[in-house]
Amino acid sequence: MSTINNLIGRKLTKIDNFSKNFHQIPPILGVILADQYGNTILVYEYNYEDSKNFGPIKSFLSDDDANLLEIDLISMYFSSFKTFAGQTNIKNLSHLEIHGSNIKAQIYFRFNDFMIINFLNSNTYFNSIEKQNIMNHFDKLIQNFEYELKNFNEEKSRSLLKSLKIKGNLWLKKVNRNYMKKRRGNYLKRHQILDNLMLNLENIIENEINEHLEQIPEEISINLAREIKNKIQDRMFDLMPNL
Repeated sequence: MSTINNLIGRKLTKIDNFSKNFHQIPPILGVILADQYGNTILVYEYNYEDSKNFGPIKSFLSDDDANLLEIDLISMYFSSFKTFAGQTNIKNLSHLEIHGSNIKAQIYFRFNDFMIINFLNSNTYFNSIEKQNIMNHFDKLIQNFEYELKNFNEEKSRSLLKSLKIKGNLWLKKVNRNYMKKRRGNYLKRHQILDNLMLNLENIIENEINEHLEQIPEEISINLAREIKNKIQDRMFDLMPNL
């Protein structure tokens, strides 16, 4: 791509990121690993270096900084869904999702003893492979450190969990970085495909206007053609599936 196209591409993706709130909330805001009773064991949180951009999980889920919701309360609340399923006729509950306009939560129940809670930007959509890779990360963690995770209050477990948290934060940053890179590529690819389609439609639009509205001034016909093109382009972009 030329320098001018790179500049345009950056501007387009910046506008898209702002419209989808990715400038404030990353693809994955954070992940909580808890036991089946809702006791928080491990927390990954993605944080920009400038803490003013956004805070940890509990800041986003609280009304204000003066009334921060505790992490343990969050995981205990979601564990109640599993308890409810066990007391009703909902069999083999594996996961559930809660959608908000700014944040959504994905809750996965693993190996009967653990719960993984993902907090995401509401506009984050992982494909099946990406979802499986995320689950594989935690499944491997549980299988390799099952004793320490189940006995998280023991002194020897705490040092390990501290190390796992540091590594987990780095892993989370990598996942978010890769997602935004892929998103940018897909977004620009959709724009390029649409631009090529619109080149083929421009002449049709102009010819139809000139044929059926030949009496109107040229300036009006040009503006009308541009308006029709822009509306078609916007609508087609919304209808185009993610590539």
